[in-house]
Amino acid sequence: MCTYMLARHVLALPVPSRSLAYAVSTLEQRPDERGRWVALHVLSGTCGCSARALDHLLSSERPPEVLEKILWVGPASPLLEAARQRGFRVTYVTADQLATTYHVEAVPLLVVVDPAGVVRYAGGYASRKQGPAPRDLEILASVRAKREVVALPLFGCAASRTLQRALDPLARLSDALE
Repeated sequence: MCTYMLARHVLALPVPSRSLAYAVSTLEQRPDERGRWVALHVLSGTCGCSARALDHLLSSERPPEVLEKILWVGPASPLLEAARQRGFRVTYVTADQLATTYHVEAVPLLVVVDPAGVVRYAGGYASRKQGPAPRDLEILASVRAKREVVALPLFGCAASRTLQRALDPLARLSDALE
């Protein structure tokens, strides 16, 4: 059991492949938003790591020329209204939709898409779980300047049922006993 608890804090979770671009392109886009850099923040209301990322998004100076969207898993949060007022576009999805439509199984995930619709970054926000301040602004600046950015590991929470079951040995034991 100790290994299980430790693993939740040191093992990175899966990041979707760059084919995520098509799924991201299905998010509603107004005509005046086409041809812009997009930062997609995939967050969940049941994940403390996502809550920290959302707090950071609300308290940091955001680049005005980047269209920022939040793909939110779970029930509405009062903080999302504050995010909307700051210019974030918010889309609600279920955990199943997140997995089947966007091929995302873990949060918080940052996806940066260039004006041509190519995913230039898909990864985590920090180099370790509950680590230092999120590096999303640094990542955005580097990608937009056409500098190579190595994706940070995704430390956070399992969002899909499949990944939750895979990471929870008690759920697997319960399934075996049924």
